[in-house]
Amino acid sequence: MLMILYFQLVMLILGIGSTVVNWDQVDTSNQNALSFMIQYYGITLLTVIGMIFMVNRKRMIVTLLLTMLLLLSSVLSFLLGNPTQILLTFVIIVLFLLRSTRQYFRGTYVAPPSARNRTTAAAAPTDGEEVEKAALAEPDEAPAEPLVKLKKEPEVHVREATPEDADTVYSLMRMAFEEYRTAIPPSSALDETEESVLEALRSGSESAAILYEEDTAVAMVRYKYDGDAIYFFRLSVAPHRRRRGYARQLVKWIETHGIAKGKKISRCKVRQSVQNNLVLYQNMGYEVVDQELVVRPAGTVKAFTLEKKLWE
Repeated sequence: MLMILYFQLVMLILGIGSTVVNWDQVDTSNQNALSFMIQYYGITLLTVIGMIFMVNRKRMIVTLLLTMLLLLSSVLSFLLGNPTQILLTFVIIVLFLLRSTRQYFRGTYVAPPSARNRTTAAAAPTDGEEVEKAALAEPDEAPAEPLVKLKKEPEVHVREATPEDADTVYSLMRMAFEEYRTAIPPSSALDETEESVLEALRSGSESAAILYEEDTAVAMVRYKYDGDAIYFFRLSVAPHRRRRGYARQLVKWIETHGIAKGKKISRCKVRQSVQNNLVLYQNMGYEVVDQELVVRPAGTVKAFTLEKKLWE
């Protein structure tokens, strides 16, 4: 999809360049036609650039909306005698029907084995701390005999945190939320301190659960009780341990813990812009029940409240 968009961008730039070079042949006396041409190139150029940006950011809904706008401008281009743009736009629309495209936007795409074999080193994922992906290991050399070697899965367990674990809870949160420092506004998690986390755990105003891979803490979630609901927040997975299902395990732990405490609802909040988290929760049965606009000095952010009924 990106290759098609880049090709469209190049064609638009060439078209604009050709118009500028041959400006003396343009009928500038027809103000309506001149205004239409400028608006067409401007809107189409901005739309393609916006789509490239949103595809890289994996924002599927926004990309779809921009595709519809691009389709409209491509129809106008077709009526003016240029069928190339509309053909490329239809190809993009068809790509949206492919499962691999949807997996890419959700952050769950796994490359086929042949592609993984050509990769010399696995890069740490950077697109949202809670989207899951299986980790696969390839041997450096083929065995002398037809022997299947399976990588031993690490032992994973979750335990409830104590005030003495405040430094671990804080460190995992900082690692996971560091990528949101440049967000507008930045995550409020970055304003917290180890002391504030310690005080919250010590006072009992909130609790936390830590997920361990073998003996190493790699993920955590904080939570508290709100009436008949268990409310979880700051779900954090260490960047080098993402895409292993750890976020999902912690959410399931929260739900089980909530049921054990007699809570009927599991609740959380998520930024509208963090689509990967939203998809994860919705796939686990959570539904949007409210939305709000959070106003901060550094900017505003739209947040969704999601809930899941644990039992009737």
